[in-house]
Amino acid sequence: MRAGALAWVRNPISGVVSYVADLQDKNFAYTLGSQLGAPEPIDQAALRQVVAACPFCPGNEARTFPPEVMRLTPAQFPSWDGTGQPEWLLRAFRNLFPRIPPELTGGRNESYLVVEDPRHFLEVTRDHSDLMFTGALSAAQFVEIIRMCAAIGALARTNPAVRSVVVRKNQGRESGASQPHVHQQIIGAPADLPVLAAERAALAANPRLFQELADLAERCGLMLERDQELAVYLSPVGTFPHSYDVVLPGCAQTLDQLPAARLERFARALHQVLGLVGAQPLDYEIHQAERLPLHAHVNVRRFPYSNVAGTLVLPKRMLESVAAFQRARYRR
Repeated sequence: MRAGALAWVRNPISGVVSYVADLQDKNFAYTLGSQLGAPEPIDQAALRQVVAACPFCPGNEARTFPPEVMRLTPAQFPSWDGTGQPEWLLRAFRNLFPRIPPELTGGRNESYLVVEDPRHFLEVTRDHSDLMFTGALSAAQFVEIIRMCAAIGALARTNPAVRSVVVRKNQGRESGASQPHVHQQIIGAPADLPVLAAERAALAANPRLFQELADLAERCGLMLERDQELAVYLSPVGTFPHSYDVVLPGCAQTLDQLPAARLERFARALHQVLGLVGAQPLDYEIHQAERLPLHAHVNVRRFPYSNVAGTLVLPKRMLESVAAFQRARYRR
């Protein structure tokens, strides 16, 4: 701390050092591009062609091989806020491109995809890039998505070769997403994935790790919500300069082991973060492992950043994001 503000911090899991600077004071000679003149009118035929070619859109179910393993229908979730009468609202199936080779999980593919909504584009589409995004879904629908992820995690763990399960989402091309239709992944692995192993090792060395991270966030004015059950904060040790953590600090359970009320609280807290971030490129992971508090890391490509020799620059204006989150919570 310097003059009462965060100056630098070392990530206790990865060892990366972050230092705080006002990136807005720097001049950037490069831009992501600009649009000259008036926007072109939307080509409705082109939109229909995109939907027709998308394997995750309704009517194209036969293209999602391997076969479907789970779905949620409108009859099971009558409060869906979309238009039309789709046959399904959520679908799950094994990933055609396994993230973990099946040879490592007893010859069974334990990589899954959950399609979060039948809509490819937002219902009010002003531009060809107006894709549906997770923060635009209702909180109640997102709870159902997390429930499905929990059920698929339980399914994966019926395989004796699976020792850990991670829920992973990429939103936007900049985050590495290869498919624009809103979806996420569930990955069963034969051992702790490297980041889980690193977190468990750090926790073994310091049993108060997650408590101290939450305390630091609160001390720096980065806490968004906290009580005895839940902590949500803008993380000063995240992978990117704009990262959130959603943590159940006293709950070392997997999603499928959570009581229904606690799972819903966790899902709604995560959804609030996603609603604030909106359509911006992001990734998140839900980490669940034995003796590890259930938590999610959300990383947003919101600010320019630099990473030099293992140091990460954080923007001083992170606090503005906390205020925006609180306003968004109040509106919701």
